[in-house]
Amino acid sequence: MGIMVSREDGKYVIWPAYFDINLTRSEGRRVPKDLAVDNPSLDAIYKIAKEMNLNPVAEKDARYPFRPWRKEGRILVDMVEKKTKIVLDIARKLKSRQR
Repeated sequence: MGIMVSREDGKYVIWPAYFDINLTRSEGRRVPKDLAVDNPSLDAIYKIAKEMNLNPVAEKDARYPFRPWRKEGRILVDMVEKKTKIVLDIARKLKSRQR
């Protein structure tokens, strides 16, 4: 069982599944299809979060609750803005790099 991160820690949890074009919204995708990418990597998300000065922390062994059989990892980022805005900003940068 992973360590639970709470709002009091000042961090949001960002899962690669949020950006995966192969998932439906109910399976965990959080961005519109036109911003989603194929097989988003933890490393790419981490690098983008670092460039955005979000002080990311990678937890490579974390398992997304919707897909506990996959160790896809997660990124913890500072709560500098609304989570939705941070997720969309990361998605735009991910998308632009996959072209």
